[in-house]
Amino acid sequence: MFGIDCAVSILDGPELSEHRRKELALARLMAEAIGIMLYTGETDLDIRIETAKDMVREFKHVYPETREI
Repeated sequence: MFGIDCAVSILDGPELSEHRRKELALARLMAEAIGIMLYTGETDLDIRIETAKDMVREFKHVYPETREI
């Protein structure tokens, strides 16, 4: 995940709002989740499902407006 970490670290800084920091953390989590989904084996379905659930929970935390979806 070096690429996303590098990109996010460039955007990160002390002047960012708390919401923006949450968005950047979400971007890191999404990159991690994509990696897990792509690189785990067929027998690791439970890991991919839990990863997807974590990503959805964090997305709803960062964007509460999406809770109705």
